[in-house]
Amino acid sequence: MNASLPQDPLLPQLATALDGAAMAQVFAAALQGPALLACEVDRVKYRPGRSCSVSYRLRLCEAPRGEFEQRVSARFLMGGEARRRFEQAGARGGSKPSPAGPALQHEAALDMLAWWLPNDPKLAALALLCDDAELRRRCLGEVVALLTGGRGRLVEHRTTLVQVVPELRVCARVDLTLQDEAGAPTQQRTLYVKADAERSGAHTRAVMQALSDSPAQSSGLLCTPRSLLWQAEAGLHWISALPGQPLLEVDPQIRAASSMRVARQLALLHATPVPAGPRLLDLAALRAQRERAAALLAQVQPAWQPLLERLCAALQAGEGLLAGLPPSTLHGDLHPNNILVDARHGSCRQAFIDLDDVQQGPAVLEVGGWIADAHYRAIVDGHAPAAASAAADLFLAAYVQTAGQALEPAALAWAAAHHLLCRRACGGVANLKPGRYAAVPALLEVAAAIACAGSVDAALDTAGEAA
Repeated sequence: MNASLPQDPLLPQLATALDGAAMAQVFAAALQGPALLACEVDRVKYRPGRSCSVSYRLRLCEAPRGEFEQRVSARFLMGGEARRRFEQAGARGGSKPSPAGPALQHEAALDMLAWWLPNDPKLAALALLCDDAELRRRCLGEVVALLTGGRGRLVEHRTTLVQVVPELRVCARVDLTLQDEAGAPTQQRTLYVKADAERSGAHTRAVMQALSDSPAQSSGLLCTPRSLLWQAEAGLHWISALPGQPLLEVDPQIRAASSMRVARQLALLHATPVPAGPRLLDLAALRAQRERAAALLAQVQPAWQPLLERLCAALQAGEGLLAGLPPSTLHGDLHPNNILVDARHGSCRQAFIDLDDVQQGPAVLEVGGWIADAHYRAIVDGHAPAAASAAADLFLAAYVQTAGQALEPAALAWAAAHHLLCRRACGGVANLKPGRYAAVPALLEVAAAIACAGSVDAALDTAGEAA
């Protein structure tokens, strides 16, 4: 029995699916030319008692081109469902050979259907981004004309997949070599291009334009990437690249100072109006999030049920703390990896990236979520909770100073507990990152302590025991 994974009798292949070495043998059997050197689990989406979707990154080698990467997305099902879907996919046709050779792969023993990229059942733009000639023919001319005022030409380009979430979204980095006119020196430009199955890029572009045109950004106090172009036919959203490293990767001393700057920028982001979209975090939406998270966790581990009931009862009792709070512009996916820090030339500049999930809701939700994230990382990394609390205090002070309005401590605690349940504990099960599932009980204990005490600081003793 693997205590680091859920025990799901309906998906007995789960442990194999998450074992890179075991899956390397499965994928190697489908290859006819390249040699498989390594297989790494990239992303997981686990649906208890239903399915598990896993994406893999394969490192392959074949003469004469040498080593290259191949991505594979697989869905593990039950009751022979994978065979039925495999036959349906074959009947529809349209699959393309991958760079490694295979297009689709069915493994009856694992009840698995795998798509070898660029194949994806819902994300048509992925194939376009993987085809250099087609991308250049259909899309890059308009991009180059925009960048050069219609005068330049494209010398060459290189596309690198940055993130692929099978059936949902893809992000790629595109490095361009441009020339303004014949004989002129070439120049390098780097862009990011995104696509998603819902084709939401048009709204995201409108949101990013509003942020770019805001007084806060014009004055240099807020920094977000600039949206360049939405290509509706292809479903591609082109975005300018910004320099920097994710906040978690910079020096700890720089990180501490940057965190306070992030707080100031966050207050400005919250106060910047953007076009309204379908995402609204009102009490009904928050209640639905809580119910889904609790149901998922209780299904996976019934022993967590008493703790979940106590936590959810405290959150339900505290809902009134958010009633009447005005909606703000929320980042929607705020965490340290979505903040870039540019520490060149002896100064630091922060930027918010990945603005695809911007939504409307009470500002305290995101501030409490940031504080909860600090406690979450302390628990997962085995650090003392007092350090996370001190950093959170500095962050909160900087936020309040910029926003010009204090946040109710009890509402802040409610938001932190909600985040720990719905984002971190639930994510530890749904995404099954190494070490995250084992941390779920500790996260629930800390969340319950915060919610019941109505104070983040009052839960430090619980956090220390959990860590």
